[in-house]
Amino acid sequence: MDVHFMSIARMRTGVGRVEFESSGETLREVLRQIADKYRIEDIVFAENGEVRSWARVLVNGRFHQFVGGLDARLRDGDRIALIYPYTENF
Repeated sequence: MDVHFMSIARMRTGVGRVEFESSGETLREVLRQIADKYRIEDIVFAENGEVRSWARVLVNGRFHQFVGGLDARLRDGDRIALIYPYTENF
């Protein structure tokens, strides 16, 4: 998968784009693996396990809510973007 980090995610990971291999089949599983690897759980997930309200996750250019939410099934070649229109002091 092609993963793009923007704004605070880019600052925290130190990269803008990576090719990410995952054994996960759903967006939730893949996001967990990305968050764990790059230590950005606190900016991706809220305490209830959902994506933080101010974070935006895009799958192939569409907001994750419109492609099945965190349960959306992903395929090889999908693109994930982590966008943060609002940032706090992290």
